[in-house]
Amino acid sequence: MIQTIRHLLLLIPFLMLSNHTVAQNGLTSDTLTASLLTCSPGQEIYEHYGHTALLIRNVTKGLDVVFNYGLFNYNTPHFIWRFMRGDTDYQMGATYLLDFLREYAERGSFVRELQLNLTQSEVHRLFQSLLQNCEPQNSTYHYDFFYDNCATRVREQIKYCLDGKLIFTTSGQKQSLRDIVHEYSKNYAWSSFGQDLLLGAEADRIASREIQQFAPLYLEKDLSTARIKQTNGQFRPLVKQVDKLITEHAMPQQQGFPVSPLCCAITLLFITLAYAIRDFKKKQLTWILDLVLLSAQGLAGCLITFMFFFSQHPTVDSNWLIILFNPLPLVFLYNTIQSERSHRQSRYHQIARFVIAAFIVFDFIIPQHFGSEILLLALCLLTRSQLCCTVCSRNLQRKARP
Repeated sequence: MIQTIRHLLLLIPFLMLSNHTVAQNGLTSDTLTASLLTCSPGQEIYEHYGHTALLIRNVTKGLDVVFNYGLFNYNTPHFIWRFMRGDTDYQMGATYLLDFLREYAERGSFVRELQLNLTQSEVHRLFQSLLQNCEPQNSTYHYDFFYDNCATRVREQIKYCLDGKLIFTTSGQKQSLRDIVHEYSKNYAWSSFGQDLLLGAEADRIASREIQQFAPLYLEKDLSTARIKQTNGQFRPLVKQVDKLITEHAMPQQQGFPVSPLCCAITLLFITLAYAIRDFKKKQLTWILDLVLLSAQGLAGCLITFMFFFSQHPTVDSNWLIILFNPLPLVFLYNTIQSERSHRQSRYHQIARFVIAAFIVFDFIIPQHFGSEILLLALCLLTRSQLCCTVCSRNLQRKARP
């Protein structure tokens, strides 16, 4: 869905000349056509959903220009910090079609062109709007992954230029934003797991057709059969022709972490249960294991809590996982480990076991989807908290006997 800004090529002389002509005459004498470009997903995390752009062909001058709302700069000061906060400024720019196609050919993606069935008046209105968006004072916008991205901006530009109303004819599927996220990240288990950790309950609501169009391939499907209801009441199809500019070809699969999150969670649960049996028999606690688990839980909790309270990213402020993953394990870590080493009851474990148990038992009424990995991790934490309380209680009872 995104290109890095190093590929940005602003066609300054052409754009300034065209903008001046449009401003002076309302319409140019050039014949223009407009097309929707859809690019298939790539392997990088920011490429998983594909990309959308608009192509304006100047038939008279023989110029093909792509207008792209998916540009960002890795070298922006404090980029990572601003990205975590959701302060994601993207840019709109223009580049020649051949340069645009070259990038997607290199990553193995297809590029499909839907030629729009627009009048010259509509195309010129669209072109003028895109030129205005390219101007430095207008080119930057606040990017929102679900609600204001490269696909939704293109859709709004198309709707703006029409002499009539855009009517969608296909029936959308009843699915949530999380369903679409899973669809596009199904081949990237850790990416999917990471997104599930951060997306809250809002992502599990049934999404309207227009909200689902944040995904470029969904937008393309809906626009391909859409119609324009003209001011005279007559209809015409939005798309008149479909062409494939680049054919998709297989690229070597990038090797991520070889073990899936589910396998890791299952392995961790077996390790936890094995140590629980050992500790119960020996009436001693393996505090090193608790140190690792509570540290990991607390660090994950810091990220989720930060996103919950301070990030502008969509849906993260409705994340029920904050019950399970929050900074409290780190806050009480020292006292908890000291209690375990001296065989004293840990107040943290006494409270945590009830909170975690309630999270697992009432999972079915929480309006948020939790994957199997999350529930397995919750079982690991519950096992250790309950074990610590049981072993410490037995040790205290033994000491209290005359």
